[in-house]
Amino acid sequence: MHYHCEVIIPPTELDKIQPAISALLAPFDETSDDESVLHPFWDFWVIGGRWAGTKIPAGCDKEKLDEFYDWMKREGVTVSGLQCGKQELSPATQITKVDAKWNEMFPGADGQPKLCPIFRHSNDQFGDGLEGTMPGDICELRDALEIECQRIVFAGPSFVSDANAWTGPLEATFMLCTVEWNGTNYMKVDWDGKVGSAVEQLRKHARHYGEEYKARIVPQNDWLSITVDYHS
Repeated sequence: MHYHCEVIIPPTELDKIQPAISALLAPFDETSDDESVLHPFWDFWVIGGRWAGTKIPAGCDKEKLDEFYDWMKREGVTVSGLQCGKQELSPATQITKVDAKWNEMFPGADGQPKLCPIFRHSNDQFGDGLEGTMPGDICELRDALEIECQRIVFAGPSFVSDANAWTGPLEATFMLCTVEWNGTNYMKVDWDGKVGSAVEQLRKHARHYGEEYKARIVPQNDWLSITVDYHS
């Protein structure tokens, strides 16, 4: 199955995000032969993917979003019976009409037409690097606090002995998921799936740490929240 993960990292240049996440998630690779991989949870991942654009509707006015869905219902908009990620408009001839209505109701700040993020035609779900992303997939943490996901991974710089400082590659420092496999069955975790409540759990978890270490792992509002689609 494919799951929605938000990865929280310190401010990072755009061209360094993909390799940073690759290194961060490597210790959790189900296909790895490395015996140090003790808690794997993925065999494929991509930034955006099936969850690209998730933050766009979440940031829209709920009443207007409901109005958009009501419009589609009145217009008899139909989708494919087979769903793999986002729903797919079927027949595809409806795409132009749906995109036009989306832009009418939710015009972009730059005035340029956008593809409706709710449906599959809006992005390449298997795009390499950042090719499958949409606006909001990489955003500041402050703008993602109400987003819900199945897993969240917080990261901070690792320790470099030679420098005696936390300046190394990013590593996972705190992780939550809504359900976890215990060897026999899946069990629920005490987390509602929201990014904001995960941040609060991390702050509570770190409250007794030293200030230097706490500064390394407790995210600030300008840290990045990155939407990742992973398969397990």
